[in-house]
Amino acid sequence: MLRLSALAGAAVAAPFLSAGDAMAQGFKGDDQPVKIGYLPITDATPLLIAHARGLFDKEGLRAEAPRMFRSWAQIVEAFVAGQVNVIHLLTPATLWVRYGSKFPAKIAAWNHINGSALTVLPEIGKLSDLGGKTVAVPFWYSIHNVLLQDMLRAEGLSAVTKGAGAGGGVGPKEVNLVVLAPAEMVSALAARSIAGFIVAEPFNAAAEIAGVGKVLRFSGDVWKDHACCVTFLAER
Repeated sequence: MLRLSALAGAAVAAPFLSAGDAMAQGFKGDDQPVKIGYLPITDATPLLIAHARGLFDKEGLRAEAPRMFRSWAQIVEAFVAGQVNVIHLLTPATLWVRYGSKFPAKIAAWNHINGSALTVLPEIGKLSDLGGKTVAVPFWYSIHNVLLQDMLRAEGLSAVTKGAGAGGGVGPKEVNLVVLAPAEMVSALAARSIAGFIVAEPFNAAAEIAGVGKVLRFSGDVWKDHACCVTFLAER
């Protein structure tokens, strides 16, 4: 199946995208129920509340119980394979799926704006303190990656990708970026394998409550009313 490494090139992903689209096309109109896929973050709230309140049923649609995924790679896999047909997805990732991989899909609604934060170890007091350290983003194709790199450049720091555990391989003016599933970020910060992460709630608050980190910057303070997750449907 489509793995995170495959997301670097549309040519690698194309067979999976085509196969998933062909399989899902076998369903006829209303014969296919609403199958929601989500990650356990606040971005999923509109879809989960709509299901809990029976709003799909009121529109004459059958809706299955929402299915939880732990990473963006997993939810993209399931979406293109037709296992789920309504998902919330990072805005830059929708552009990659639609145009980079030529999968016929569309944005139906914005789920939320702002709502994310850069959380760091307690001893880090300012952005420049991240020099020589590792910070996690939820996905390369994420607004979080865009915002973080914009902040780092403003501090004269360069983003590099040297992998987890790069250690001394990162220069004092470099910040090593790695991808982590949101659900893994707080534990990674507690283990000090990363110096910070940028992601949506509830993981920033969770780190503060657990005493393993603190919010350094809110994403809306960097880019007011920025897009984050959107509701994504197959074009059909």
